[in-house]
Amino acid sequence: MSTIGHCDAAYKKMVILQCCDALEAQGFTRFRKDEVHWPLGDGFYCWVGLSSNLSRESVGIDPFVGVHVGPIEKLWTRLQVGKYPVKYDRGCASHAVYMGLLSPRERSFEFSRQTDVAREAARLAQIYSTTGLSFARSIASYEQLLPLFKDRAHMGGAYPQRVACCLYLMGRSREARTFVDELPPVQQPYLEGFTIPFLNMLAEDERSQGERAATE
Repeated sequence: MSTIGHCDAAYKKMVILQCCDALEAQGFTRFRKDEVHWPLGDGFYCWVGLSSNLSRESVGIDPFVGVHVGPIEKLWTRLQVGKYPVKYDRGCASHAVYMGLLSPRERSFEFSRQTDVAREAARLAQIYSTTGLSFARSIASYEQLLPLFKDRAHMGGAYPQRVACCLYLMGRSREARTFVDELPPVQQPYLEGFTIPFLNMLAEDERSQGERAATE
């Protein structure tokens, strides 16, 4: 059977790389061959997620956009130990949404062998540089992210860790301790590797503050 016109893994890779080329041309920073972001300052980045699927007829791209918050991601991954350790990854989203929710009138992104890939990649990059970047900037603060993290905390994953670390980095350690203490028991087996080191860190901060106060 002829495979002319069919899509394969090599074609999918080419599509992703051309999308990254187009995003880079719009001003995004390429930090890996197939990943880009946009520095927003203070450790915040506009995060780009090009979720892809491959069929014989086409490569589909489901674009996601959000933020990566370096201080939060580095803190919780450093503290996460035990059975479920996690390495810091700057390609991981701290919070993201499907771009279709922000631009519902845009056509979906399907790349067949007949598609003008450069043109479609440029369309995708244009949406990211306008709607996507605007959304990322609108949530690029601890104050804006905290309620978004809390809304997803019940989902597990790393959202409980992000809530606790966000509160801590905002200087709200007491609230962070209360949040961790009140986590549902069902989440505890996975979260023990984080909650124990996190609470130990808070206790060490309190000891250090007490020692400083005693010498003043």
